[in-house]
Amino acid sequence: MLARKQVRKNYYKNSLARKRQRFKGRCLLSLKIVLLTGGMAGISLLLILAYDAVTQTSYFDAHEITVEGNKELSKQTVLKQAGLKLHENILAMNLNAIRYRLMAHPWVASAEIQRALPDTIHIRVKERTPIAILDLDRLFYLDERGEIFKPVESSDKVKVPVVTGLSLSGIEFDDLWNAPLFTAVMEVLRLSRYHEDVIPCYALHRVHVDREMGVTLYASLAPRNPSVTPVCALTYAIKAPKEQRAVPSAVTIKVGFGGYESKFRRLRHLATYLKQEDGLLNLEFMDLNDSDRVVVRPSPAGQVERRSVAGGRDKWSSQRKEV
Repeated sequence: MLARKQVRKNYYKNSLARKRQRFKGRCLLSLKIVLLTGGMAGISLLLILAYDAVTQTSYFDAHEITVEGNKELSKQTVLKQAGLKLHENILAMNLNAIRYRLMAHPWVASAEIQRALPDTIHIRVKERTPIAILDLDRLFYLDERGEIFKPVESSDKVKVPVVTGLSLSGIEFDDLWNAPLFTAVMEVLRLSRYHEDVIPCYALHRVHVDREMGVTLYASLAPRNPSVTPVCALTYAIKAPKEQRAVPSAVTIKVGFGGYESKFRRLRHLATYLKQEDGLLNLEFMDLNDSDRVVVRPSPAGQVERRSVAGGRDKWSSQRKEV
């Protein structure tokens, strides 16, 4: 049987056909790219024209701007900080930029901006809550998160206690919570707010901290007349000389270091009893450092002798009572 003869291909002819096919493919691809690029450019141009049209029409001008959550800041202050005015196109506004401008204000902790088509902008701010004024040779506000956020100004009308005893040299501003004295002050302030029925916010005038003695409170524990306007701790802090920051009628309450939760509970029990006995008006000093007893001292206008509550039992009268 004869072997089948192998047919030889015409490589030259096939090479020309391949080159033509590749050339056509490249031309078609180039045409597609040009059409796609032109289409995208046309769509972009249409979008730009549409954006210019909607951001320049008066139909979307702001006719109302609402502000919520502001207490210390007026609506005018919020709008000025945000850089907003009526009759500006709301679609042309950069909401993120407005939010960052608002949060740059020391009183603003967070902010939300929303559009309500066709002509309204809603602003919702959350202000910082000052819980004390730090006396660091200059007065600063301290918020509930332990952040120093603003110097005190004479026009402010905030009623919070003054914290003394801390110094700029003893505070690491980058890590305040690692400072033992600052941590003790924050814990006492937190518990005083939690036990507000014992020491109302307007009654705690000063919190003093000392490296040796710990924390001391100066508070008015006597019942108040609700019709009387509370004392503004801020005005008191600014105008009073530094050595006279304690209110004359305030009770000195020593709580020292540590165990603050149990000390405030004992203070609650003792205050409840003394209110029943009308003893708060004549009280000058109270020491809660000892876990077994509470030492109190009447004011000079009241009784002269010192009395103590030893072993958790009252010795003020001949009949013992649980405190």
